[in-house]
Amino acid sequence: MTMKRTLLIAGFIFLAAAFVGPAPSFSEPRCMWREQRPYGGYCMGPRWGWYGARQPVKTVEDARKHLEKFFESKDVSVGQITDRGFFFSAEIKDRANIVVDSVIVNKRTGRIRSTF
Repeated sequence: MTMKRTLLIAGFIFLAAAFVGPAPSFSEPRCMWREQRPYGGYCMGPRWGWYGARQPVKTVEDARKHLEKFFESKDVSVGQITDRGFFFSAEIKDRANIVVDSVIVNKRTGRIRSTF
């Protein structure tokens, strides 16, 4: 009797495990920021896809497109872009053609960072 009971309990456990499924991973696109520890994970962003996902930038033209897409909602334009080895350096100008920021674009990840 105990052998049947043990097999029955084990069967219920395996059946329940099949319905529960694996725990959500940090790279899952549909995640809640508060659930991710310690710094959050990749979540679907409104403009860029997964937040933090790599978007390699290989040429100056790619960097210009990348920056123009990033700054499309701002009242600025992308000025001169210089290839610096591992990154691109770019000037951000306002309507009066005055440099308001200088940014770099990482070639490997596509991440943009201000240098001011």
